[in-house]
Amino acid sequence: MDDLIKTFHIDWKLLIAQIINFVIVIVVLGLFAIKPLMKIMKERQDKIQSGIDNADRADETLAEAEKIKEDKIREGRIEASAVIENAEKQAEQLRQEKTEKAQKEVQKVIADAKQKIKSEKEVMLKEAKDGISDLVVAALNKVIVDSTDSKDKKKIIDKAIDEFKDVDFKKS
Repeated sequence: MDDLIKTFHIDWKLLIAQIINFVIVIVVLGLFAIKPLMKIMKERQDKIQSGIDNADRADETLAEAEKIKEDKIREGRIEASAVIENAEKQAEQLRQEKTEKAQKEVQKVIADAKQKIKSEKEVMLKEAKDGISDLVVAALNKVIVDSTDSKDKKKIIDKAIDEFKDVDFKKS
């Protein structure tokens, strides 16, 4: 090994001094350069990982929000369908009620008209009877004026009026 040292002109003192200098440089670099760089790289790595985690959570949240949105839209459609169906049922019920009410009113108007016609018919029949009885009395007076006395005349007129009153005009 001595030959090697002489061939390469290695000085042990110089070699040890260089090793000590190298160790000092490594320690100084480790303390002031590598350690802060490692710390910065670790912080950067943590930030990147945090960003990735946040992005994953945001994707999950977005997926949940989309699912909730779809559920709400589906619920809204179901509610809208129920509201429309309920409105249609109410409209149908209201239409039926109005139809029934209109039919009742028509039946009432018809019944009132029939009653009015019946009462007018009765009034007309009564007036006709009264008019005819007056005519019968007048005709009988003329016919029997000459032939009978006043007592017989009164009997004949009363008998004719009674017979006339028994006639039922409602049958015709």
